[in-house]
Amino acid sequence: MKHIKHSQNQSDTQVEMLSGNATRLFLRYLFPSVMATLLIAANYLIDTICVGLEVGETGLAALNVVVPVTGLMYAAGFMFSFGSSNLFSNRMGEGNDVLARKYYGTAVAALAIFSALVMIPGLIFNDQISYFLCAGAPFHEMSAEYLWYVFLFTPFYCFETFYNVYMRNDGAPVFSMLGTMTTCGTNIVLDILFVWVLKWGMMGASLATGMALFVGFFVTVSGTLRKSSQLKIWKSSVDFKLLEPILVNGAPDFLREISGSMVILIVNMILLWLSGETAVSAYGVIANLGNVVLCGLAGVSNAVQPLISFNYGAGRIDRGRKFVRLGVIASVILSVGYVAFAEIAPEVLVSAFLEEPTAELILLCRDGIRIISPGYILAGISVVLNIYFEAVYAPNEAFWAAMIRGLAAPIICIVVFVALLDITGVWISFLAAEIASLLITIWLYGKVNKAILSGKQIPAQHE
Repeated sequence: MKHIKHSQNQSDTQVEMLSGNATRLFLRYLFPSVMATLLIAANYLIDTICVGLEVGETGLAALNVVVPVTGLMYAAGFMFSFGSSNLFSNRMGEGNDVLARKYYGTAVAALAIFSALVMIPGLIFNDQISYFLCAGAPFHEMSAEYLWYVFLFTPFYCFETFYNVYMRNDGAPVFSMLGTMTTCGTNIVLDILFVWVLKWGMMGASLATGMALFVGFFVTVSGTLRKSSQLKIWKSSVDFKLLEPILVNGAPDFLREISGSMVILIVNMILLWLSGETAVSAYGVIANLGNVVLCGLAGVSNAVQPLISFNYGAGRIDRGRKFVRLGVIASVILSVGYVAFAEIAPEVLVSAFLEEPTAELILLCRDGIRIISPGYILAGISVVLNIYFEAVYAPNEAFWAAMIRGLAAPIICIVVFVALLDITGVWISFLAAEIASLLITIWLYGKVNKAILSGKQIPAQHE
């Protein structure tokens, strides 16, 4: 593949993306990116811990069943941000700033419309949605109380995520971290005030998260006011003809996020059927711990995404693959650290959520944590490779990698292993799904690289 001619007006940041020391550049993006995503996970954890300590096991069960709704909002934010920002960075790498900003403007407009279409029906049919998610269980009223404020703050669930991604593509990863730090800090303060001091329960936890996202969004988006920012909304334009490539490129991210929420919904239904409320509470603890690890791994992939996209757009293929290798190494190191702790002391992790957990809950959590944890090592590699597919505009491979890891493999494995091993089969199914997914993703990675070397895989202009 020939190098693409660059603009003579490239900024210092853009020049560094193409020629700076790869390891140092990766580390400069890695720290704020991982911190940002870990702090996003902290928002889940803070609500879960506050609800668990103040409301109890029933509150944990009620909180866990609303994850599919918040997952939908985050999924949309990721779909429009990654779907357009990869193309934005490709075009910036080529020196086509006008088209790059057109992708950005179109994505902003489309996400705003999506937010309205979710928020309005959600507020109107809140009770019915909660009843469905809880399968009619008695705690559905608690879930409805939490969900109402989730729907009220829908735009900020979507756009806080959107700009968190875009600031890295705009060469300002620190603003992603600052915005998320603000969100997390605000959430902690408001959770203590609303849940523990004012005793507002589920409503307080949800209101705290929504208001925190509101504040964090404005901190993050303030990064667009920098003189060097390419994300000036008044300099961007909207062209809905570009929506198709944005959706195609962002579909794997949407699928990856929403499929996790769908799997949680399915597992909740299975656990309610097999063992009742306690099993759902245990899964809530395990899922929240796992979410922290997955968010950390997402931080690694988020760090390499703009670096790969920009270099691929500029024709620097080998340099892009070097960032992939650095991402894989960082993911393995991060996940091994968690796995070691989870295998040695799972009870310590459980004790953070409930003051006096029952013996049954401790046993379920301990077994689940120890069985599932090794899968995160494999998941980290899969996530980095999937981001690579998107960054080099290989949407088919990205879609199938996300589909298999996020939905097909988990559901198939759950059905098979639950039939054989009851509740233990639920935990084993997650590990089995990660093994199968990684093998297929590695095969797809080889296929994409072969296409690039042969000249069949080139940046798409979509003008």
